[in-house]
Amino acid sequence: MITYSPKKIYIIGSNPYDFFDLTIEAIKILSKSNLIICSKKFDTQYIKFFKKIKKKFFFEEDLVQSKTMLPKIIHNLFESYNPISHLIIGDSFLFFENREESYFQKKKILVEKVLGIPEIILWMNKKKLFLTNRNKNSSVSFFYPKTKYDCNKLLKIKKFEKLIIKVSVESVLQNIKEILLKKLDKNLKYKIFANAKEIKINSSLKLDKSISDVYIILENAKF
Repeated sequence: MITYSPKKIYIIGSNPYDFFDLTIEAIKILSKSNLIICSKKFDTQYIKFFKKIKKKFFFEEDLVQSKTMLPKIIHNLFESYNPISHLIIGDSFLFFENREESYFQKKKILVEKVLGIPEIILWMNKKKLFLTNRNKNSSVSFFYPKTKYDCNKLLKIKKFEKLIIKVSVESVLQNIKEILLKKLDKNLKYKIFANAKEIKINSSLKLDKSISDVYIILENAKF
C-alpha cells in the first residue's frame, strides 16, 4: 500500500547569529525535514548542525536574487523534498510578511509557523537596550505601517510608553522620516536601527539592497 504524505513547509523563526536561541521544537522539526533553507547570514554553527544531522540545505541567495521569487522556487523544490523547513530571521508571527504563508496556502501546501525572537529584540539585547525598564516603561507596543495613511496614524498614537516600528516600504520610510524630523512630539525620543546597528536619520537614508528594513524605537517621556 502506497502512503501519501501531504506537502508541508515549516517557517521557523530564528536568531541567525546564535544557533542556541533555537527552540527545542525548532530543532526537532529541522531533524525530521528533508530540506532546510536559510540565508548566508546564518552563523556557521547552523551549518555544522545541518551536516551533523545529515540534512540537505540550500542558501536563499543561491536560489534567487529577489526574495519575492523565493516562495515559487521553494514550491518547485517540493518535487524532490518534503517536508521543507525555511529558517527566517526573527519571528514568524510578529512583523512577519504573510506573502510566503499565503502563497503556499493557495498552492494547498500545509504551513506551520514556529516562534522565534524578532530581530529588533535580538539587536536590542545585544546592546543591552531592554524592552522594558522599571524606571521608564512596563509595556511595549508594536506598529508595522505599510501606507502613508498608516504613517499618519503615528501622529495620533499618544498613549504608549515604548513603541517599536518596523519599516519595510521605501515610501513609508520617507513619510516616517518627515514625521520624526518635523512633526514629532517633543516628549518622544527615538532610536533607529538597521542591520543590527544604531544609525542616524538623514536625507540619504533609504531602503535598498544594503538595508531592507529599518526599526524605530519611540519612547514617551510623559510616562
